[in-house]
Amino acid sequence: MGSRYTRGLLASGNYPFTALVGLPLAARGKTFGGLVLYFEGPLPLDENDLSLAEVFAAQASLAIENARLYEEEVRRERETGVLLQLSRLLGGRREEGALAEAAERSVLALGAERGLILLFDEDGEPAEIGAFRLGVSPEDAAHLALGLGRGPRRLTRRAALRGSGSAIVVPLRSGDALIGVLYADSHREEAPSDRAMQLARAIGDQLALTLGQERLLAALEREEARYRLLAEGAHDLIIACDSGGHVTYANPATLRLLGDLTGRSLWELLGEEWHVTFQRAWKDCLGTPERGVTCEVELTGVSRASRLEVRLSAVVRDREVLGVLLVARDLSEQLQLAEEIARRGQALEAASARQLELRSYLSLFTQAQEEERRRISRELHDDTAQVLVAIGRRLDRLAKNLTGEPRAFAEDVRSDLNAAIESVRRFARNLRPSVLDDLGLLPALEWLSAQARTPARLEVQGQERRLPPATELTVFRLVQEALTNVDKHAGAQSAAVRIVFQEVDVAVTVSDDGAGFDVDGAGELARQGHLGLMGLRERVALAGGVLDVESAPGVGTSLRFTLPG
Repeated sequence: MGSRYTRGLLASGNYPFTALVGLPLAARGKTFGGLVLYFEGPLPLDENDLSLAEVFAAQASLAIENARLYEEEVRRERETGVLLQLSRLLGGRREEGALAEAAERSVLALGAERGLILLFDEDGEPAEIGAFRLGVSPEDAAHLALGLGRGPRRLTRRAALRGSGSAIVVPLRSGDALIGVLYADSHREEAPSDRAMQLARAIGDQLALTLGQERLLAALEREEARYRLLAEGAHDLIIACDSGGHVTYANPATLRLLGDLTGRSLWELLGEEWHVTFQRAWKDCLGTPERGVTCEVELTGVSRASRLEVRLSAVVRDREVLGVLLVARDLSEQLQLAEEIARRGQALEAASARQLELRSYLSLFTQAQEEERRRISRELHDDTAQVLVAIGRRLDRLAKNLTGEPRAFAEDVRSDLNAAIESVRRFARNLRPSVLDDLGLLPALEWLSAQARTPARLEVQGQERRLPPATELTVFRLVQEALTNVDKHAGAQSAAVRIVFQEVDVAVTVSDDGAGFDVDGAGELARQGHLGLMGLRERVALAGGVLDVESAPGVGTSLRFTLPG
């Protein structure tokens, strides 16, 4: 741009400059820009001034690089929020329209314009489709699955759906099974960037994990229902009890023969002569849970005394005996049930462990993000800002030796430098205000209330105490985001931040007298891109807390966070 500007002046014969100084802007050994100073008169800079200009360029490079790093952290945080939202949308019992909403969030996160999520049944046939700005039949969409590999793939216009210039297709796999396809496209012909492909892989992995776990849960429920149906219709007596011998389940055949045994102890039902026999069998069963034990007993104290041949089998998980299953006569079918339930349970535990790993990763990511914010804030405050102040002082000394237009120019530069210093300090405070680390939560909340554009007050109840550092940081960020939402959307005359120190937790309420909103319509706001409330809810859940929202149009809003502390 500078060369075009210079050539234009030269071509018109209006080139007024007689000297210039060019300085590179670089970070991490790479040059990413330049700083050029034009002078209309003779070059007024000596070696000291040139050294000062080099320092100014170096600090400007550092400030720009830190800003870029911050932008990268914000982008990663947004991408992580998308993964959490997809997990919440598709995890457990899916609501109607959840798949289409998941497709919308995935497409927008990838910077595309339209797309879909197609799910296959266990036979590999199209079963369900959720589309965003795209009308296509499941059969047509199924063609996208042809030739899929293990990861995301770029598609050209010829291979993509009609009306697109470029596209991404991502296989959704649970183990070795293809359970679905994620597709996103755009009218632009340039291929998706490497960053978009990385995010597409992360989104595909999250969708596959969540949908695979959902299918696993559904399959487990079907198997449990099927085996329960078998147990309910069996002619044999089937009794389940805990490791102490108390009955927890009895099938209809048992109820017809022995009456209701739920909650009763097996030992109370035994005739005296059968105590030793049953005790020996019980001990053998618990001592060798890998095999069953058979014995004869006689039950008394029920509707009709009965002498039964029963087989005792321990129910074991992770080498811990959870209870004992008693089956009269034929136990083979019930053993198959126990083995199948154990296998399904192990698969479910593996999926749950993977989900726990993801939440642990998100927690560590948030912690690392805050540490990086603290580092950048300290660096901006203690290094960049101080150097800029020193530059300003040297510029003041330089201006004293100047007169006329050069002095006015120097004073104008000084004004811009003052604005830059204030901007750097404000940026540092917004990243991580030192008052939180130096003085604690309450002074930090007072500072937040004073900084809000909407007049806000802080109220404290209960016995004041310091909270764990992680909890204080979470409360600070939640109140910061809530007050930002009040300033942006509420149109309120006043706001209040109330913190209540309770015996085992802390409750924080942020309320305002603004326009309010329909709480039931919060989902629609999120689909429109207003993710503030959703972000608050996710952060509270990650900290193990609870968020309650009270609002209605015209009556203001009250957000209450309850966190362990």
